[in-house]
Amino acid sequence: MSSYQELLIDKYKNRGLLIDANLALLYLVGSYDLRLVGDGKYKKLSKYNAEDYRLLLGLKNVFKKSVTTPHVLTEVSNLANDLPEKTKSACLKKFYETFAEIDELTIPSMDAAQRPDFHFLGLTDSALALVSGLFLIVTDDARLVQKMSESGLEALNFSHLRGHLLSA
Repeated sequence: MSSYQELLIDKYKNRGLLIDANLALLYLVGSYDLRLVGDGKYKKLSKYNAEDYRLLLGLKNVFKKSVTTPHVLTEVSNLANDLPEKTKSACLKKFYETFAEIDELTIPSMDAAQRPDFHFLGLTDSALALVSGLFLIVTDDARLVQKMSESGLEALNFSHLRGHLLSA
C-alpha cells in the first residue's frame, strides 16, 4: 500500500468510509454468496474476485463507520437488476440486512446538481463529491478519482489499492 493510501485511510478512519456503487454491489453480492463474484456469469462483477471482496470487507472494518447515499443505493439496486432472476431476488431480499448497519446520508439532488462538474460527474458522483471532505470515498471509477483530485478532493481508487496488495 502506498504512503498516500495509508495517509488517506488514517485521516478518515475515525470519520467514516463511503463505498461507491460498483463496490457496494460487490459487497452486497459477496455478502450473499461469494461464489457469484468473478464467476463470469455477471458482467458487473466479472472484474472482481473473492480476494477483492475480502479486501473491501477488511477496508470497511478499519473505519469507525460506513456511510452511503440514496443515490448509491439506487444505483446498487439498479445494477442488481442485471443479475439472474433467482440471484437478483435473493440479493434484494438481503439488501436491507447488508446495508442496515451503514448510515444513510441525505444529499439533496439539487445541491449535487449545482456542482460545476455535475455535467461531467452526474448525480451520484456529484453527491459523493459534496461529502468527500467528511468521509473517504472508495471507488473503482478512475474517472471519478481523477476529477475529484483535479477539484482538490480526496478519494481512494480501489484498483490502485488492490494493485499495491498484489505487488506486495
